[in-house]
Amino acid sequence: MPSTKVQMHMQYFLALVIIVIIIICALWINTFQPRWLLPLKNMNASASISKLDPGNGEVSSSSPLNTTRVVRRKWSVLLVYTGFFGQQEWFRITEDCKSPQLNGSCSKDLFNVTYDKGRFLESDYVLFHGRDMPSTSHMRMIWKKKPSSQFWIYFLEESPRATPDTRPLNGMFDITMTYRVDSDIWQPYGSYVEIPLKDQKNVLQEDFSVGKTKLVSWMVSNCNPQLRKLFVHELQKYIAVDVFGSCSREFGQPKSCPKESCKDIIKKYKFYLSFENALCKDYITEKYWSHLGDENIVPVVMGGADYSKLAIPGSYINVLDFKTVKDLAEYLHYLDKNITAYNEYFKWRKRYRMGGDWSVLCQFCKKGSSLTGLQLKHNQDLSDFWVRQGKCDEKDQLVRKMWTAHSSVVYLLILMTLILITILVIALIIIYYTQIYKVT
Repeated sequence: MPSTKVQMHMQYFLALVIIVIIIICALWINTFQPRWLLPLKNMNASASISKLDPGNGEVSSSSPLNTTRVVRRKWSVLLVYTGFFGQQEWFRITEDCKSPQLNGSCSKDLFNVTYDKGRFLESDYVLFHGRDMPSTSHMRMIWKKKPSSQFWIYFLEESPRATPDTRPLNGMFDITMTYRVDSDIWQPYGSYVEIPLKDQKNVLQEDFSVGKTKLVSWMVSNCNPQLRKLFVHELQKYIAVDVFGSCSREFGQPKSCPKESCKDIIKKYKFYLSFENALCKDYITEKYWSHLGDENIVPVVMGGADYSKLAIPGSYINVLDFKTVKDLAEYLHYLDKNITAYNEYFKWRKRYRMGGDWSVLCQFCKKGSSLTGLQLKHNQDLSDFWVRQGKCDEKDQLVRKMWTAHSSVVYLLILMTLILITILVIALIIIYYTQIYKVT
């Protein structure tokens, strides 16, 4: 009989220990969020590459391999091989480059842009959009026919997290054209230049807070990235944030911002959350650049880029400049009450203006109209450049700590308490069974 009781008590004991271990593990995961739990899609948004029907003009299977061409013309043929999110004739060079640095020497006539795949072998450059890539088998087929003097361009404005798997493309591309500063051809979402001193005008003593009756706005339609949503949920504990777009329902406020009147709605706010959907190296999108106009609003940015080097100085508030989300909210409240401090964020307009010579044509011409002098990364490892060097996970934890760091002590105390309780329970059970065995 005692042995049966011992077995029953042992079962209770084991069940209790398992429950305590599960609770401890759950709290640990919630607190520290180990990297191995992150979804694999963060590294590659898709495990396969979308297919594109090559259509008429496909490269003939009888074409000679690695044909070396002797080019005797003064202009270059640029074949646009893919569409752009389904749009076919999307890439054009319509005017000469207006960069003063090139002294008018960069003419649109230097390039003959074509969409005719039948001109593949005569093309100097072949441009592919990373989100509209042909199938892997098709890419391998035309790769075998690529003339040795031909350059392939990988063009993309999306982040690595929203990019099809680049591994099948390793060794195929010679030129990268992306928002990354270290691309062969830099193609940012926006840029700025310093206004010459002689053209700088005194900024009017305008109060940019006039007419602004609300504090923080955010427009979001891509509901998948969780980090920025968690951040906003935390921010709403300390300051009012009005959310617009298809994701607004997740915040209990189904608000819309019609295209024709959205700018007038945004004008009523002092701050706008320019939060990127991925915190990747150099990734600053229109979420920042498009809100520097006559809305007279201060962008609050969150991204993986070095804003001090790529964004307009004095035009933004970076969430990573604050220790906690609460600190950020308190600073926004401070600016709301201090008109002088708020207006400091508009003084950049005296010294800088948006724009520059970052057109595709200017970028080509800066490298040399035929790119012959450019040290290209022939057969480069695209995955290494785009995914590993893209560093999309580097700053995620820094952002998470802005609202989890202050609760870590609480979680630690809870864990320590659970451990002590477990030890106490084990000790009591041992004492109990010791007494039972003495009796038996």
